[in-house]
Amino acid sequence: MQIQVFFRSSIILLSSFSWFVFAYGLGILQASYLLVFFLIFMGFLTLSLFLFHLPKGKTAVDGKPKKRDELVQNLFALEKFKEELISFNDPDQISETISQFLASKIPAEFVQVYTWDEREGQFRPRPFLESLDQKFSNLPSLPVFNPFLLWLSEREGIHIKENFIQFASTHHEKIAKQALDFFTETKSELVATLSIKSSLVGFILLGKHKEGKVYDIEEIEIILEILSVSLMSLSNSMIYQQLLNLTETLEAKVRERTKELEETQAHLVQSEKMASLGVMVAGIAHEINTPAAVINGSADNLDANLVFVLSHLGDITYLIQNPDFRSIYLDILFSFVKEDPAAKIDPKDKFKLKKETKHKFVQDGIPDNDATDLATFIIDHHLLHMQEELIRIWKAGGKETFEMLKNTLSLQRNIKNIKYAIRNIVRIVKALKYYSHLGQASYAESDLHEGLENTLVIMQNQIKHGVEIERAYGTIPTVRCNIDELNQVWTNLITNAIHAMKTVEHPKLTISSRMIGEDFVLISFEDNGSGIPTEIKDKIWDPFFTTKDQGEGTGLGLGIVKGIIEKHKGRIEVESNPGKTRFMVYLPLVGPGDVPSIPKEIFREIRG
Repeated sequence: MQIQVFFRSSIILLSSFSWFVFAYGLGILQASYLLVFFLIFMGFLTLSLFLFHLPKGKTAVDGKPKKRDELVQNLFALEKFKEELISFNDPDQISETISQFLASKIPAEFVQVYTWDEREGQFRPRPFLESLDQKFSNLPSLPVFNPFLLWLSEREGIHIKENFIQFASTHHEKIAKQALDFFTETKSELVATLSIKSSLVGFILLGKHKEGKVYDIEEIEIILEILSVSLMSLSNSMIYQQLLNLTETLEAKVRERTKELEETQAHLVQSEKMASLGVMVAGIAHEINTPAAVINGSADNLDANLVFVLSHLGDITYLIQNPDFRSIYLDILFSFVKEDPAAKIDPKDKFKLKKETKHKFVQDGIPDNDATDLATFIIDHHLLHMQEELIRIWKAGGKETFEMLKNTLSLQRNIKNIKYAIRNIVRIVKALKYYSHLGQASYAESDLHEGLENTLVIMQNQIKHGVEIERAYGTIPTVRCNIDELNQVWTNLITNAIHAMKTVEHPKLTISSRMIGEDFVLISFEDNGSGIPTEIKDKIWDPFFTTKDQGEGTGLGLGIVKGIIEKHKGRIEVESNPGKTRFMVYLPLVGPGDVPSIPKEIFREIRG
């Protein structure tokens, strides 16, 4: 190849020289130009001969053998390393890849990458290669104020220990000593900085050369070749990690704020609930006071009954000794205790029956006043079917025997009254506890009808003043919900309905429930009140917006209602016209997890 090039070039130059000679012969070209061209020709010839005789396979720079395959392999390995490095986001993975590449190309006792650790405030060695000598695996972390690191941050590049040994006896003695201390502490011979605008991101340490020599130019060039891509990859990965940490911190803050908001909402719900209870407390007290008064009166009656019975034991003995009277007496007692439903008398017929029964007793010879007492006793105790037996007892024992029987039966009647009153108190207390306690803060399968009924019990004193409650409950399954919060929803909606019906002559509230498709329950509250004006319909969900008079409401009610329903992944809607308002609460059966959407066609069906 060299011969061909040499001869082709020579032929071209000889041809050119011939033309110059021919031109000179014709007088066209001056002798000086011919001389210049001749000198150029001789110079080219000399250079070509020199190059032609150079040894094959050697360069004119260093004279070292260069194998093409080895060079190509190194280039491919370098490109593969760069591509691999850029693809990583983890500083440890990048550091390990850098160490592996350098360890495969340079015979160093160890390769260690240091990077800046923001949390620790120092430069920390990244994972050590297990394939290297483990005696170098416990290298120390280095503080940012290390004097040699401060010096390195302003001097990018590669620094070798040997150079600082030479500086030890010069005016650079101080920095040389700091450098040698650094190399001794890190057991290294070479440090390559990774800096961005005089800011040290990290550095690469190499231990002693395995061949016991100073690192040569080729080995240093390998390090220089990867410094830029290593710096870029490490800095990007560190920024990525910082963003990741910031994201995690932000997510933690969001979770914390969300929890605080949920706690705030829970406190608002509880405060609103307590405010509602404050409004209802007088009614609740009255509801409890009424059965308490019944208990008190029945207890007094029991005391009087016992005194009378004990003071008339003689009459009891007389009745027991007489078989006929004993049988009649016991039949009357058992009939009273048994309370046969068929024997009960319609209240509308009581007055007429009392009059007819009294008339019959008078005809049987019982005095008028006594006949009135006896007729009243029989009708009030639903003993009309035993009036003949009572007349026999009266005629046989007189008024004293009748009074003894009446007091004996009153014992049972007063006990029943006390039990009934206690059941009412228990019902109210149970509803109050169910309504107001904080123990139901978690989601559980709950009966919505039970929650509605307990809310109605708590609000009984407000409802009973002329408000008709119509229950149109359908068949619905239990719902996974926070029933404590939903009870607050029912309270607010019922309270608003009662308030809207203040001026209505015959107020009526209809509470209904039914399934919507297979996944949702609809609870609706419909009143015949004045309705919601169109201009404020969109504002009713705003916090602190209220149409009530001052002192009657905070305006938090419907805002809290909407928040609770949305927390349950449900929705609430309102339809209102003069004389009719309906609030519709849609709740998923499964709670606030994976909630299906309500089909649009079902909404169209509901809303007409």
